[in-house]
Amino acid sequence: MQALRTGRYWLTVLVRRCPPMLCAGLRGTSGFLGCPWDRPSGAGELRGELDRFGGVSVKLDALERLDPVAFQRALQAAIQKWRSEGRVAIWLHIPIFQSGLIAPAASLGFCFHHAESDSSTLTLWLGEGPSRLPGYATHQVGVAGAVFDENTKKVLVVQDRNKLKNMWKFPGGLSEPGEDIGDTEVREVFEETGIKSEFMSLLSIRQQHTSPGAFGKSDMYIICRLKPCSFTINFCQHECLRCEWMDLSDLVKSDNTTPITSRVARLLLYGYREGFDKIDLTMEELPAVYTGLSYKLYHKELPDNYRTVTGMD
Repeated sequence: MQALRTGRYWLTVLVRRCPPMLCAGLRGTSGFLGCPWDRPSGAGELRGELDRFGGVSVKLDALERLDPVAFQRALQAAIQKWRSEGRVAIWLHIPIFQSGLIAPAASLGFCFHHAESDSSTLTLWLGEGPSRLPGYATHQVGVAGAVFDENTKKVLVVQDRNKLKNMWKFPGGLSEPGEDIGDTEVREVFEETGIKSEFMSLLSIRQQHTSPGAFGKSDMYIICRLKPCSFTINFCQHECLRCEWMDLSDLVKSDNTTPITSRVARLLLYGYREGFDKIDLTMEELPAVYTGLSYKLYHKELPDNYRTVTGMD
């Protein structure tokens, strides 16, 4: 019968067989210091990726087991090195399972920049004067859809179930990261009312600060004009108390609406009577300066002869 192997033997085997991808981040002069089953000792070299603004981005491996004391020494050495090289800032990305490394970084002057569901990002300004690093996004974007049927002159409105005062408003909700405004509203209208629709234009933008509904941050509320593609209402009982097609003239005259709904109803009435080109901000997709990316630009429709004009005559 073979003798029982000791813990030290199996630890040696595991370290030798550790996949290279798991042994990243802190690296000493004589090899990798960190492995999921091994704790680093001594101050290794912390590696980062340079960005085009003169900063350094450091991403820690979520699977590594890093000793906080050794990590602090390595980070302190890296700060001195990058400062001597003229780097202006350090971005430190810490996975949630490495949260124990936040305190050592904070002791060296790092501050929180933002947090995601599985990681936090800390920063340290190395340049002269006060930090010029951009703040994290502080706005939420809400979108509402004025679904207007030109044939019947009716518009789709709802009353929220969870409001203290049930007033008529346009269906809508928050835009998801990476989701275009028009796509948000088409989705939200369908989820709330069961009505399929098509994005036509942007009608208005409301900006509000220190909003309780946005965790005290700023709130952008965008209202779009949509064209209905179906008409049978099947509204969400959890979100809506009532939902109906209302004559636009009745909505304009109603006192039981929010101020922004009343104003947009008047915009729709003006557009219906005088032409929607008077109120619409149309969308055009243009190539961005970043390779492979594009953006959506909203503006009043340009006449064809102004699309190619190069200057003033």
